[in-house]
Amino acid sequence: MKKTLYSIVILSMLMWTVSPAVLAETVGTGLIRGEGGGEAPIIKAKWEMKGPSFNGPDYVGYGGGEGVDDSTAAGAQFTPPGVWDDEMHYTVCAIVTDPNGAADIDGVYADIYYPEGIAFHPESPEPWADVVGGGTTSTPDYGDSGCGDFIEENTLIKLDKMEGWDLFCDHIKNGNNNLPTIYSPYDYDEICAETGELMKEEAYVYCDDKTLTWEDPAGDYRVELFALDQAGNFSYDDVPNINHFEYLPMIGFEVDFDRVEYGQVMLNTHKIISGDLTWDGVGNGDSPASVRNIGNTRLYMWVEQDDMGLGQTSGEWNVEYDARIGNEELDWAIYDPEVNTRLEDILDLSEMEEMDFSILITKFPAIDPEYYGDMVLSATQANFRECCGC
Repeated sequence: MKKTLYSIVILSMLMWTVSPAVLAETVGTGLIRGEGGGEAPIIKAKWEMKGPSFNGPDYVGYGGGEGVDDSTAAGAQFTPPGVWDDEMHYTVCAIVTDPNGAADIDGVYADIYYPEGIAFHPESPEPWADVVGGGTTSTPDYGDSGCGDFIEENTLIKLDKMEGWDLFCDHIKNGNNNLPTIYSPYDYDEICAETGELMKEEAYVYCDDKTLTWEDPAGDYRVELFALDQAGNFSYDDVPNINHFEYLPMIGFEVDFDRVEYGQVMLNTHKIISGDLTWDGVGNGDSPASVRNIGNTRLYMWVEQDDMGLGQTSGEWNVEYDARIGNEELDWAIYDPEVNTRLEDILDLSEMEEMDFSILITKFPAIDPEYYGDMVLSATQANFRECCGC
C-alpha cells in the first residue's frame, strides 16, 4: 500500500510540474510569395449589373434582363428595395485573359468597399446630435461604420464561352454599352470579334452575385478586382482595377397608423397622444404611432395638418398642434394649421421611432360635437453621419 500511495503522489507531481510548460507558446511564422515565370493575367473589362444571375453554381441570367442597371448614366446605378429588411441583388463581372493561356488563370476576385466620407450606425448608447452643432446635444454627429471600410472579398465564377459572349457582346454591347469599364487598349470590337479571345476561348467572363441591404447607405461603392494565375502572378503591380457603382438615394418611410384620434379635448387644455416603439403593421388604424426608415438615406420627417374645421378668430387660429420624433422634451415642434413643419430628430438608417402628437384648442367655433381633418406626413433627405477619423 505504501508503494501504491507513493506512485500516485509522484504522478501527480509530474503532472503539476510538466503541465504549465505546454499550455501556450507563441512562435513567429513567415513566408515569401513564390513568383513563377510567365506573364500576369489581364483584366480587359469589368462591370456590375442587376442580379441575381445565378441559380446555385449555374449562371441563368437576371430575370429582368441580362446586363441591365437602373439608369442610363455611364457605369452601374442600382435602386434600393425600399422595403424593410429586404435586399438589393447585383452581380459583379469581369473579362479576364492570360498571355500564358486561359487555363493559367487560377482565380478572379472582387473586393467591395463602402462609400468614402459616409458614416452610419453609431454604436454608442449616448444621444447623438442630428447635425454637427445642432440637435438636442452638442455631441458631434459621427458614425461608427462605413467610411470606405472593406465589406467583403468575393470569388468570381467562370461562365461558359457562349454565356459570357452573349452577356457582354449581345446584351451589354447592344443594350447597355456604357455599363462596363473597358481598359485600354481593348474595346468592344476587339473583345467581341469573331476571331477575338472570347470566341477563341482565350478569355472568359467571370461573375458573382452580391447583395446590399435596404439600410446600406446611398453612395458610390468601390469595387477592386484582380486575378491570379497558377504561378502566383497578380493582374496588377501597384493597385488592382477599380471602378464604382452607385447605390441610388431613396427617401422612404412607413408608419403603423392611418389616423390620429385626439379623443375628447377640453378647451385650453393641452392634450398629448403618445406613440410607441412597437411596430403594429402598416396603416393599422389609430394604434400608437410609430415610424421607420425604409430608405437608404437619413431623413427628416415633416407634418402638416388642416384646421379640422376649427377655423380662426380675429385672424388667429383656434387650434395649435405639436409633434415630435422620439421622446426628448426639447424636440416638440409647434405648428399652425396648413404649415408644413419639419420635426427635429433625424430618422437614421433602418431606425424606428415613436411619433407623438398634441393639440391645443383655444376656441370652439360652434357647438358641433365632433371635428375631423387630415394630416400629411412627408420626408426629406438629411445629412449622413460624418466619418470620425479618430
